[in-house]
Amino acid sequence: MKQRASKSSESAAGGWQSIGTVTAFRQEGDALVLECGSARVRVTPITDEIIRIRLSPDGSFGRDHSWAVLPEVSQRRRPQWSVEEIDGHVDIVTDAIRVRVSKPPCRIAFHDADGRLISRDCPRKGMTWDGDEIRCYKTLDGDDHFFGLGEKGSPLDKRGAALVNWNHDAAEHDPWTDPLYQTHPFALVLNGGRAHGIFFDNTWRSFFDFGKTSRSSWSFGADGGELNYYFIAGPKPSDVVQRYASLVGTPHLPPLWALGYQQCRWSYDSARRVRQIAGQFRRRRIPCDTIYIDIDYMDGFRSFTWHPKRFAQPRKLLKELAGKGFRLVAIVDPGIKAEKGYFVYDSGVAGDHFVRGASGDLYIGKVWPGESVWPDYTRAATRRWWGDLYKRLLEDGVTGIWNDMNEPADFSFADGTVPLSVRHDNDGQPCDHRAAHNVYGMQMARATFEGMQRLRPGVRPFVLTRAGYSGVQRYAAVWTGDNLSSWEHLRMSIPMLLNMSLSGVVFCGADIGGFRGYPSAELFTRWLQLGVFYPLMRTHTAGGREQDPWAFGKKHEAYNRAAIELRYVLLPYLYSEFAHAAKTGLPVLRPVLFDFPDHPKVHRCEHEFMFGRQVFVAPVVQEGATSRKFSLPAGEWYDFDTADARAGGQEVEIPVTIETIPIFARAGAIIPTREVRQHTGEKALKELTLIVFPGSGRGAFFNDDGSTYEYTRGRFVSEEYTVDAARDVTTFRLDAREGSEEFSPKTYVIEFRGVARCPAAVAATGQPLPQRKPGRQFSGAAIGWCYDTRRQAVCVRVQRLGRGDSIELLLRAGRVEKKGRGTRRDKVAVC
Repeated sequence: MKQRASKSSESAAGGWQSIGTVTAFRQEGDALVLECGSARVRVTPITDEIIRIRLSPDGSFGRDHSWAVLPEVSQRRRPQWSVEEIDGHVDIVTDAIRVRVSKPPCRIAFHDADGRLISRDCPRKGMTWDGDEIRCYKTLDGDDHFFGLGEKGSPLDKRGAALVNWNHDAAEHDPWTDPLYQTHPFALVLNGGRAHGIFFDNTWRSFFDFGKTSRSSWSFGADGGELNYYFIAGPKPSDVVQRYASLVGTPHLPPLWALGYQQCRWSYDSARRVRQIAGQFRRRRIPCDTIYIDIDYMDGFRSFTWHPKRFAQPRKLLKELAGKGFRLVAIVDPGIKAEKGYFVYDSGVAGDHFVRGASGDLYIGKVWPGESVWPDYTRAATRRWWGDLYKRLLEDGVTGIWNDMNEPADFSFADGTVPLSVRHDNDGQPCDHRAAHNVYGMQMARATFEGMQRLRPGVRPFVLTRAGYSGVQRYAAVWTGDNLSSWEHLRMSIPMLLNMSLSGVVFCGADIGGFRGYPSAELFTRWLQLGVFYPLMRTHTAGGREQDPWAFGKKHEAYNRAAIELRYVLLPYLYSEFAHAAKTGLPVLRPVLFDFPDHPKVHRCEHEFMFGRQVFVAPVVQEGATSRKFSLPAGEWYDFDTADARAGGQEVEIPVTIETIPIFARAGAIIPTREVRQHTGEKALKELTLIVFPGSGRGAFFNDDGSTYEYTRGRFVSEEYTVDAARDVTTFRLDAREGSEEFSPKTYVIEFRGVARCPAAVAATGQPLPQRKPGRQFSGAAIGWCYDTRRQAVCVRVQRLGRGDSIELLLRAGRVEKKGRGTRRDKVAVC
């Protein structure tokens, strides 16, 4: 044992080696350095709850650089910590974590402040290496379940899976295809309702084995680069995700129009076709904000060009679309046609912006334009050059950019990407493609985002990317790539998007209806109903047949219109949840485990989810379903439409029809909504409807101009509400308001659902309100209240609310007096 103590590992030279005994330790700046023979380990408390671990097998640490971690993290104030040496251990202690390092051999364990073990290295292996390859082994507990890792088609819980992170153009993938388009080496571990996280910040091809090859350990590693990971304490999943977001960044607040319905296909290949599709939406009164154009709008698939015949007058087209309330998003791929005389190629060559092979020559591969070259987005000057190329498209009226094929895809080789020998600048420290591949798409999205910011100062960009790495949410929304028109892919999209949401990618979606193939009418309707709750709601197809909301007959057109209208009704709630996400990093689309980690068998709840903080959704995901069975989380829940009560913490089965979307609100939920509009810019929000469900609870509302960064300068309104349900009095209150009156609603409709009897009286901050009849007499600007017996709802309309203002329902002496005289909706029974 004493001979081993002088070595860096426990194995003989050659093959996999495991780090050996700690022979010395010392403090260097904000870190504790452990000497293990020739190897070194740096333990750095980033916060009280986040610990960074770095290993150098030869004792020499390279440049401390990350594409994922925010630059300001290194400038933040470090926590107070201490070192204790006890009985063969070295402990690094913060207010929240005790990092225990055993000396013979070096193994790291993480405990909470109460001494409870959270995670530890596998005693037999720990941190290991073999040449450039690295791996770290952790002990596997019988109750460990694993989530995150971004875009993966496997089940929600990754326990028992071995997965690869290597951005790959995986056309027509299935649930077991791996890898896919994105790399997010972040794992959330849940055990007995308590969570912690591991973020392995390594851009090389990396691996996570969650107990597939061992019953006693799980591991992560990479083909090269540094063993550099962050331990993130909980104990709640929300704690872990929010702390992870503090490292890699939160999503920017998207423009409001990007949360509306988006229509796309490969391809609306002419200005005439685009006009037709826009006209159909408006004539059929189906809300839509965005139309996409795919690669056929280009001249010979040359990025940043228009086809001279099919799109001869782009500015005229885009002006017409804008007049009808449409935004246009154009695809831009990274593969640039290698052709002298093409302005992008010429300027790229002149500025040395394209990647080169090991020989120093330009690398030329093949993609849609034929022989092509690829920009080196890991170079700052290239990112600037690329961003500036969008000037003409934006001047023509393009509103958003869709970056595709940016894994990067290359048709030249069977593995679908450029050679690993291709060279990159790597922000001043040159590397080959092995280190740059997984960040290529992210840095393309960054170049696009930053270019749009420069070209349209003050306007929030919309960028959609297929490939990305941890932190991509700072620059772009993400979709799951080329899926199939099948029930299996509809179901698969839910755990994929839930794990992406846990991994920081809040603004995400899947191609509604499926990209390849053609859905049945039922499948398309069910997928659209699910897509209401995707953060990014976009239909996309490559099929020869149309896949529009009206393409499946009049009956399904009505179902599809109703689904899209629901999205627009919920936009105030969704936008408020996105504002919360931009501030905290917490997702909009949430697995049940996020809010209910103690729910029985929560790791198996992969086709139900929370939509924001207040709404539970159990979409219908089986063909021909006449009922939907699901496990409702603990607490009291209310059907979103009828306000029928449901007790949580049990299995529930409800009947469904093709029109049914099972949606439930928490007890006391307050949901901001508005009337249906054909697009988000049709009419500014003047009247806000707050749907209040029985019980005590809270809600929030955020509003601004929907398009600029003025909200960062105080031009916004943020309101917080509470409802308190006592035996005879229900009180709604505006508890807090921040920001500008400019964006406050002019009137409020507070709709109390699930009220079994007509109130004796309704008051606004102690002042009685007049009672009115529901229906037409309550429309317009009438101030007062009404009771709808059929719906068991009390609607109260008031003018501006101030901080502390309240609405009280006095229920003591209420009685129902039936006065129905007809069947029209505006002649329902009233008090």
